[in-house]
Amino acid sequence: METVYVLVKTEPGLLESVMSDIKEKTQVAEVSAVTGAYDIIVKVSGDYITDALGIVVRDIRKIRGVISTETLIAVRM
Repeated sequence: METVYVLVKTEPGLLESVMSDIKEKTQVAEVSAVTGAYDIIVKVSGDYITDALGIVVRDIRKIRGVISTETLIAVRM
């Protein structure tokens, strides 16, 4: 199982709506509101890294209210 973390910036006032839309995605394992430069952190899992990254490109970035994303790929050590 491959994991990526997605940091999401949202438009003001749309945090809860964006979180709700993200939670509906099947490969999303966790969604949390955070403080700092980003508004939301999302844990996405997939059998292959391309599966996990695909949800970011196909789904999360297209949600109304998402301003930007930054994707972090988890590595096994």
